[in-house]
Amino acid sequence: MQETILDKAVPFFLGLALVEFIWGRRKSVYRWNDSVSDLATGILYSFTGVVITLGAIILYDKIRIYYSVQTLFNLGEFPSSAPLVKTSNGWEFNLEAFFAWTFVLIAVDFIYYWFHRATHEIHFLWACHVTHHSSEEFNLTVALRQSMFQRIFEYTFNLPLALLGIPWWMFFICHGILKIYQFWVHTRLIGKLGWMEHLLLTPSHHRVHHGRDPEYLDKNHGGILILWDKWFGTYAEEKKEPIYGLTEPLPTFNPIWANLHVYVSLWNLVKATPSWKDKLLLLVKKPDWRPNSLGGEKKVSEINRSTYKKFDPIISNSRKVYGVLQFLLLAGLSVYLLKLLKLGKMSLALYSGFGVWFFFAFLSLGLVWNGRPKMEKWEVLKFALLGVLVWNLK
Repeated sequence: MQETILDKAVPFFLGLALVEFIWGRRKSVYRWNDSVSDLATGILYSFTGVVITLGAIILYDKIRIYYSVQTLFNLGEFPSSAPLVKTSNGWEFNLEAFFAWTFVLIAVDFIYYWFHRATHEIHFLWACHVTHHSSEEFNLTVALRQSMFQRIFEYTFNLPLALLGIPWWMFFICHGILKIYQFWVHTRLIGKLGWMEHLLLTPSHHRVHHGRDPEYLDKNHGGILILWDKWFGTYAEEKKEPIYGLTEPLPTFNPIWANLHVYVSLWNLVKATPSWKDKLLLLVKKPDWRPNSLGGEKKVSEINRSTYKKFDPIISNSRKVYGVLQFLLLAGLSVYLLKLLKLGKMSLALYSGFGVWFFFAFLSLGLVWNGRPKMEKWEVLKFALLGVLVWNLK
């Protein structure tokens, strides 16, 4: 399996995050516990992404080959050559290819707007996106805070592109460009950007999107273009810096719980609802909707900024150092294992075994940053299980 354009961009992401960390020290843009949690969820996202992406490619290509408009109506192939090609006579510009790639990029961005909006307006889809919003900070590591499950639904939304006969690799390149663009807008250090505010998604727009203030909720869903929000009624201008995070803040740095807590909550709500109609409505209505049997719709109140405090448990310096070192170990191991898999030097079964171990390892790391006492027994068990898996790498 080859590296995607998004994989190649990760070192640049980390480098820019380091620059932001140094640049933003006076503004307290970063906290160790929060950023380690962000990056840990990013690693989990990468691990599950291997299997999800392979499945998506197979399904996408089957639809394109057998059900696209080209197949059904015997039309020509979708133009997919490079817009600029080097020939013996120099560089040649292909206008048809340029328009084809532009169309795909705009189509991917348009679909992303509706997918992103749906994840805020449909409860069961919110469960696959909430991870990204659960940080109470806003910086470049938050851009990497992604759900293990989001790609399942995001790729599903893009299957209509297969019906148009667009090759899967063309979609993935444009989707990668969209994701790379979205990285830089996760910053508090860049103000408003003049003419760009009218056309493109900017950090100011995206700060609004991550705000939990009532006037900012469910606004600015665009990926590259802010035009979709302005045209479809979901735009809000940044009037004051938002308070970031969820309307019910997540009191943990456990990356596993950050991925699962809304699924658990939704399951409990469905079980507690006697009406089958209301059970279904809980899944498809907005996350704050509740049937009358559960007290009716939840109201989001204004935030008292003078008393608001972020979740920030006090832990010893030695535990902080241990938490950072453990994360670096997990990050290095994840990169190594992904390389082995892509080089064909490790089976998918063993990779899945390591995936289960990472699930447990990040649970244990969450205990460290949450200040949980007596977490040593979990660390001992973690390393014992790692030894068994590493033995099988031989």
